[in-house]
Amino acid sequence: MRKTMMLALAMVTMAVAIPAVAHFIAKPANDPLGDTLRGYGFVPINPPSNLMSVGSLYYVDAAVKDFKAICHPTKADLDGVVVTSRSWEMEENLERDGRYAADMKIDIGSSFGGGLDQSYAQKVHVSLTAIVLEEIPLGTNWMIFAKLMEKPECSEVAKQYIRAGGYVCQGQKILQATAEYKLDRDTQSKIATNAKAADDLRALVKHAVETQGDQSVVERDGRLFAGAALNYGVSMNPVCLAPPDGRFERVLPQTRLGRVINFVLFNVIEPILPTKGGRSEVAQNSGGAT
Repeated sequence: MRKTMMLALAMVTMAVAIPAVAHFIAKPANDPLGDTLRGYGFVPINPPSNLMSVGSLYYVDAAVKDFKAICHPTKADLDGVVVTSRSWEMEENLERDGRYAADMKIDIGSSFGGGLDQSYAQKVHVSLTAIVLEEIPLGTNWMIFAKLMEKPECSEVAKQYIRAGGYVCQGQKILQATAEYKLDRDTQSKIATNAKAADDLRALVKHAVETQGDQSVVERDGRLFAGAALNYGVSMNPVCLAPPDGRFERVLPQTRLGRVINFVLFNVIEPILPTKGGRSEVAQNSGGAT
């Protein structure tokens, strides 16, 4: 009876609190690249790197921002099972809608004359090109997961972190891209009135990226690109691992509201529900993402 009353109270609290929380957290995040990646089902990798891979098992923090590798499949496990493809539609959308201001500035006013103020500075903008997707089919990924969990150094760490307040998930898809660096169109139109000005502007942007962003830059056809492709987004298996007595599927939330809902489900409601028997010690559920 006591648990029933506590459950009823938790459900009422959830029904009242979640709409109120949603009202306050539904503000725009001013993250066009992240929003575009999430629209395609990817979680942004920040900072971009080539450390993450498909088939690997990760601990993901509750905010879905930090990824820590638990274990990786062998090269033999991945041979012939990773599907690689270009995505022209995604590339077009990311190049148009996924442009974002990087944490790099250049002092334009002191370098160019004209109608610009001497203190005029601009952030370098970045868009993604040459989009390449790597994917492992879910069935094949399950077989790789089974092999990983046969290794004590993988299964024991997964068990340890399954209750650490985040998620234990397996990478299923990776979005790799090459960054293109430029200034906003308004600034370019003010400055690039002749070929020399355009060359000088590109040199300034290149210098800013290489010194402030610690990234090599190459020039191709008058455009500036990163010297190496990096991973910008990851998509995990639709359902992550669940603890043995878990009553709800562990699905990575795509929004702040989703994180709040998961917190209530896993930390408020689940602990007061009757334990569910017949579960393996660490279970990877099957099912679709919500």
